[in-house]
Amino acid sequence: MNFLKITDFRNNSKEYPDKVENGDSFIITRKGKAVSKIIPFNQETRGWKREHVTIKLRNKKNTLEYILQERSEG
Repeated sequence: MNFLKITDFRNNSKEYPDKVENGDSFIITRKGKAVSKIIPFNQETRGWKREHVTIKLRNKKNTLEYILQERSEG
């Protein structure tokens, strides 16, 4: 993990996303105190959106008929 002054980050901000994408991590400091951390984003982590699930009905029934049949079968 590399320490980076906030002024250096501000003046050269275009190059840091590429470095982070390649695996580098940075702690940004202001007046010698750590204020933030820049780390690579883990792509395996799920986002805030849920997956869309499509339900296929048997025998081409409409949804209500299918639910009523499922309930009657137990």
